[in-house]
Amino acid sequence: MRIFYVRPACDGGYGSGDGTSYDNAWNGFRQVDWEAVKAHGPATVWVCGNSERPSEFMTVHVELSYLKENELAA
Repeated sequence: MRIFYVRPACDGGYGSGDGTSYDNAWNGFRQVDWEAVKAHGPATVWVCGNSERPSEFMTVHVELSYLKENELAA
């Protein structure tokens, strides 16, 4: 299972901003790369605290599910 990180949006972002570590976290939820999460699913996204409580995390387990086109119900 892969772990990704997202931190509160801020000017300048965090490192490379690719979500692969706390230092390179996605810059707010608008920057989350759901395709990257899907490619490594199931995955865990750690939602990191704000500047007042930077060490607090909420762990979100993400399971993306979908139906193939030929499996869609009519």
